[in-house]
Amino acid sequence: MKVLVIGGGAREHALCRALSLDPDVTALHCAPGNAGIAEVAELHAVDALDGAAVADLAASLGVGLVVVV
Repeated sequence: MKVLVIGGGAREHALCRALSLDPDVTALHCAPGNAGIAEVAELHAVDALDGAAVADLAASLGVGLVVVV
């Protein structure tokens, strides 16, 4: 499953690290992310507060799960 995590703080980093270890996660994306998250997920320069931009990103990536912390 493709997963998109929204945010760029420590909670999102911990969540991305855990998701990166899950064999069912085939692709991991984060917007906007941070340097630590970049080690385990593909980052996207999208404003986490712009709902339309987040929805467009999720649709374009074809993700099965969007996580907003």
